Amino acid sequence: MGSLLSPEANAEVPREALSFHGNATGAQVHLDDQRSTARRRSTFHDGIVFSQRPVWPGERVALRVLRHEEGWCGGLRVGFTRLDPAQVAASCLPPFVCPDLEEQSPTWAALLPEGFVRAGNVVCFWVNRRGWLFAKVNAGRPLLLRKDVLVQGAPLWAVMDVYGTTKAIELLGETPWGPDTECGMETKVQMTSCA
Repeated sequence: MGSLLSPEANAEVPREALSFHGNATGAQVHLDDQRSTARRRSTFHDGIVFSQRPVWPGERVALRVLRHEEGWCGGLRVGFTRLDPAQVAASCLPPFVCPDLEEQSPTWAALLPEGFVRAGNVVCFWVNRRGWLFAKVNAGRPLLLRKDVLVQGAPLWAVMDVYGTTKAIELLGETPWGPDTECGMETKVQMTSCA
């Protein structure tokens, strides 16, 4: 699947619903039988998970935060990677997507703001054709997380890090709200780093 991804080509191809990749998971991750829920067993790290298939530019990845745990600093990280999870041994995954996986592979991720990662919140994230990574919570205003994702030339898989205060997430089959404004037309811009 090394072909160039194109939204126009994607319009003709039905998409398989997103689930988590069954083998490439962090050491503390437990997936349910449908691979739609990822729970971090203990500690605050080793919670990396990937989508089971590449994600198209503009395609929304929607998830629900199932469990929030106080006592840690930081929370869920989201982004995209060119790293094919089918080619990754789980034992080789680093403990953190930021900065570890980003330094080891072509991966672009960002920390979600603290208010985004409360239990029950629905988080949607995507990358547009310009390489801008956006997220929003509960159908709110889109938030620009970073501007440097390489979208041309190779497939991108969604990557999430069930980190810190975020203890469990569930991928949702479809975005629970309708289409929003064009990805490049958001009015409020705020960059959030993975530090």
